[in-house]
Amino acid sequence: MLVFDSASLPARERYGAIHDAITSAASATFMTPARGGDSVHLRMHAWDLGGVEVVDARCSAHTLRRTGRADDDNPTYLITCGHKGRGAHQQLDSEMTVRPSSVWGTDLTHPYVHHVTDTWTTTAKIPHDLLGVPPRLATPALQHMAASPLAPLFNRHMAEVREVANGLNGVAAASLGTATLALARALIASVTDNDRLGREAMGDILLLQVKEFIRAHLTERDLDPHTIAAANHVSIRHLYKTCAQADLHLEQWIIRERLAGAHEELARATPTRISIAAVARRWGFSSSSHFARRFRDAYGMSPSEWQALHRKP
Repeated sequence: MLVFDSASLPARERYGAIHDAITSAASATFMTPARGGDSVHLRMHAWDLGGVEVVDARCSAHTLRRTGRADDDNPTYLITCGHKGRGAHQQLDSEMTVRPSSVWGTDLTHPYVHHVTDTWTTTAKIPHDLLGVPPRLATPALQHMAASPLAPLFNRHMAEVREVANGLNGVAAASLGTATLALARALIASVTDNDRLGREAMGDILLLQVKEFIRAHLTERDLDPHTIAAANHVSIRHLYKTCAQADLHLEQWIIRERLAGAHEELARATPTRISIAAVARRWGFSSSSHFARRFRDAYGMSPSEWQALHRKP
């Protein structure tokens, strides 16, 4: 949602408001605009995705500085994707290039300098403890993210987050935050030589791919573990092992997702009654009695009772 728009402020108030907004979002000590007057501007959207905050900002040319180390009770990493603007980001004796389609990271417990032209970025703000990667591995990796083969994937993911975030409910937002965390861990693992972290991150990515494949094929009756494993180029054993490590019971999760789809379809108000058997078949249930039993177990009423509540007169 929109959290700041300098265009809504009188010209004399803009610099002070922009300074406070952007230094707060980036945990900077101060901001210096490259030019003054009416050309200074900032438009910022922000969303909370289950503890991962995503900030989308379009700002005039500026320099941001954070001076001194921070003893923060809740230390945070920033992983930023560039869409417009060029410049440099300096931290821990490293200089990262800022340009469209690039990805760079910031550990907010350390000083940094960020200098850019007119810019547009989308940033994931991830608490250290939520990321689940030791700082001794994560902090150095932030300096090398631009070289990761996963950087374009993360950039595309953040662009898509920006497009859909306004329309999400709490559960969907938290799920999207989980996906963002998994990609962030994979991004870090791809530029470290820690084998355990790499295996865990690749497991996270496989699980995301499996879930995406399942959701895209929920209505197909032949959706089963063999089909899923083959589509994701892994063995059945590896598929089940990955799911078990995430405490995901694959077949039961597929049934829950199918029930959720049928539940939503039956709730759509229509002048005529939709056949329960047809809905069951459409969502991959070969037996309407089995569908009705699972539906009642999940929602506390039969499919026909649920449908009747939403029928248009």
